[in-house]
Amino acid sequence: MEPAAALVAAHRTLDEIFARFRELVVLGDGDGAAAVLGAYRALTDDHAAAEEAHLVPGRGAAARWPDELYLGQHRKLLAAIDRVAERLVGLTAGVPGWRRRVLAVLDAAAPLHHLAEHHHAAEEQDLFVTAAPAALAAVAERFAAALAAQAAILAEADERLG
Repeated sequence: MEPAAALVAAHRTLDEIFARFRELVVLGDGDGAAAVLGAYRALTDDHAAAEEAHLVPGRGAAARWPDELYLGQHRKLLAAIDRVAERLVGLTAGVPGWRRRVLAVLDAAAPLHHLAEHHHAAEEQDLFVTAAPAALAAVAERFAAALAAQAAILAEADERLG
């Protein structure tokens, strides 16, 4: 697969992982949701670090948006994930008030989802277009390795979701 297409696919994979997280929240499976959100955070953190090391520097005049857009969005994404994780603590189906807790977690997750969508679009329209193919390939390979490291957590989530 062409490197830019592989990174677009990586974004779709992150979207799917976030969807698994939300499904587990709806079921009141706080432990499963926390594990998936932890995997999502680890992947997002590693992906952001790889982009900052290989794709953001040296884009020059061809860049549509400034480097700070990507750097700032990476920080905001990680902070938003942490806020959602805080809301998730103690979510367990069947305990009094658990459905309201589900709503609170989903409400906290909505801005994160929105930010991730916009961030991915910006990268796909600019960063992946202006970066060198070898740099794109390095980031795509690193994402594949990071995803493989989270495979057991994601497989367990799939089992929980049936």
